[in-house]
Formats: sequence, C-alpha cells, structure tokens
Amino acid sequence: MIHTRWVLFALVWMVLLVGQITQGAAEETDAPLRVDLPTALGLALQGNPDMQAKRHALGLAEGRVQQSELVFQENPRVSIEADYRNRRFRAPTGRSTADAAVSLLQEVEIAGQPGHRRQAAASHLSHTEWRIADAERLLRLEVMHVFYELMAVQERIQAHQDILETRRALFQVGRERYAQEDISVLELDTLRLDTDEARTRLLASEQERVHAEKRLRLLLGLEGGKPLVAAGDLMKVSRLEALPDPLPSQAELIACALEHRPDYHAARLKVETREAELRLAQANRMPNVSLGPMYKLDNEDQVVGGALTIPLPLFNRNMHAITAAVAEVEMARQELESRTLTVRHEVAAAYAHLELARQHRAAYGTDYFDALTQTGDFTRRAYEADEVSIFELSVALERLTQSRSRAVYTALTVLQARATLAARLAFRCLDMNHE
Repeated sequence: MIHTRWVLFALVWMVLLVGQITQGAAEETDAPLRVDLPTALGLALQGNPDMQAKRHALGLAEGRVQQSELVFQENPRVSIEADYRNRRFRAPTGRSTADAAVSLLQEVEIAGQPGHRRQAAASHLSHTEWRIADAERLLRLEVMHVFYELMAVQERIQAHQDILETRRALFQVGRERYAQEDISVLELDTLRLDTDEARTRLLASEQERVHAEKRLRLLLGLEGGKPLVAAGDLMKVSRLEALPDPLPSQAELIACALEHRPDYHAARLKVETREAELRLAQANRMPNVSLGPMYKLDNEDQVVGGALTIPLPLFNRNMHAITAAVAEVEMARQELESRTLTVRHEVAAAYAHLELARQHRAAYGTDYFDALTQTGDFTRRAYEADEVSIFELSVALERLTQSRSRAVYTALTVLQARATLAARLAFRCLDMNHE
C-alpha cells in the first residue's frame, strides 16, 4: 500500500513537472523577440537579402582581376597543314609523297595592354568594394529610421492603452452619474465619443506597429514568427545627445564627408577605371603578334623552325572601342561632379534638418513627460475634489494626450535627423551614440 502511494505521488509529481516545463517552453516560444539597435544593425548587415546579393558583385570583380593577371589573354593555337603530291603522270621512277606542317602559335601583347588591363581591373575591384560599403551605409540609415519608428509606435500604443483604460473608467462613471441625473446627456455622449476615439487611435497605432515591424523584419532578413519589439526608451535615447554642441561648421562636415563617403570614393574610382580602359583601347590599336615553333615534314626532309603572324592594321584600328571608352570616361567624370554636388547638398540639408529638430526638441525640455504626468495627476485630484467637472477632465486628458503625441513625434524627428546626418557623413565624422 505504501509502495503504491509513493508510485502515485511520483507520477503526479512528474505530471506537474512536465506541465510546468511545457508551460515555460510555451511562454518562451510566445515571448516577443526584443532587439536593440546595435543588434538590429548587425542582423541587417549580415542577413539582409539585398545586401547579400550586392556582395556577390565582389566575386565578379575578383574574377576580372584574376583574368587580368594571366600572362597570356588568349589560348595558344595549333595549326596543322597537310598536302599530297601525286606524281603518277611524271617519269616512271617518280612516286607520290605527302607533306605535313604543324605550328603552335601564341598571341603576344606588345603595346603595354597587360598593365592597363591590370590597373582597370584593380580600380574596378576597389570601386565595387566602395559600392558595397555605400550600400551598407544606406542600409544602416534605413534600419535606424524604421527602428526609431517602431520605438515611437510602441510608445504611442502604450499611451493609447493607458488613455483608453482611463476613458472607459470615465465613461462608466459618467453612465452612473447620468443615471443619477448628475450630468447631462451631452456630457455622457462626449465621454462615449472620447472613448471611441481612444479605441480608434489605439487600433491605428497597432496597424502602424504591424507595418513598421514588417519593414524592420524585411531589413533584418528575419522570417515571420515571434513578435518583434524594438528595445529601448525613445525619450531616453533622444536625450542622449552624443553630438558636439555646437556642431562643426558645414564646411568642415562637407570636407569630412568627401573624405569618407563610400559613394564619392566609388565615383572617383569609376573615373580611374574608365581612364585605364581608355588607355587599354588605345593600346589595342597596335595589333598583337602571334609566334611559336613549327615542325614540317617536306618530302623526306624534316624541317624545324618558327612562325610569326603580324596582322596589318589597314581597316580596323579599334576606333569604335576608343570612341566608346572616351564617352565612358566623360560620363564617369560627370557622375563624379554630380556625386560631389550631391554630397554637399545632402550634408547641408541634413545639417539644417537636425538643427531645426533640436530646436523643437529643446522647447520641450528634459522633464516634459514628468510635467505631463504631474499635470494629469493634478487634474484627476481636482476632479476627485469636485473642483472640475467630468467634462472638463475629459477635455484636459485629451489635451495631455495630444501633447504627449507631439513630444513623441519631436523625439522621433530628432533621432531620425541625427541618424540621417550621421549617414550623410558615413558614420565617421561625428561620435554618434546609437543606444
């Protein structure tokens, strides 16, 4: 009997233990995936599909370098000649013979083409590397923008949830006071409309969160699954000013951007690549020679010698390739000038945008949210003390909600403006804190 009790107790304990483990695993599976900004940036650079596709272009450029380093660009050619001499109608003593000749010809570049080709391939490889670096720069900027948007939406959802609970409580109190004929039907309808408005705002924010989460998942290369949460406090991050105050001058920032921007370096290297290709096309005006050993069986004699082939540049002097290369050089130079102008304008615009956003943010101060919370507490206490009506309380709560939304939007604007300026400066010219 005692043994049976111990067996039953062990079975019950195992069932409870398995249930707890299963419940814990389920809770862990359903738990949202919390990602901070540095982790998000690392995931994007590693797993973004578009970024991975762009990196494959590096293999093409490396293959071009390998091809340019070959000693001979063309494979050798084997030439075989054979003839048969029929002497049937000659003297009776004559006999027919067969002759054969074999030559091995290798094309040799004689006008410096290998050096121009290697220089063009090396410049193209560097150009491709800078293009990939620029794609990473733009990806980081997009991830930061979307990450901050998701943080702002999460802030708004939390605020809308709180205000909806308050609205529901006020509406319930209003219904009770209306039943007691303590408030008018107009005030009750206003409370009902305010509750519906709070619910609508919450649903709209939830839709924004789904959209922002979807965009962030796509940028990070994450499959669907756990809900994605942007870890961090938007207001706290916006107060972490890691920028020098005052900011460096626009001239200094533009000079720094031109020194570090990957797209500018890529445009400059594209000019070098096109110029090397032009020199290669000009060198190809001189036709290459082909030479090699030769073996010939002439009647009963064996002849060993050499063969040399020299094309005559009478009709084709590679003018089409030269003309096209000249056009490519001019296009690359114009693109470099355009890129230089773009860098200047982008830095200036980002600089002005950040200055304006910081001015708006400064108007709220550092304790604006604490002041809003304190104002809300004072308003509720005034209502509880019958100093304000329930209708006045509802109006005050609506104003506080709008003020909080404006503050969140201002903080988001500052963070995105800071990220934009940092990206325009290639994340090198300012000490940006991306917590």
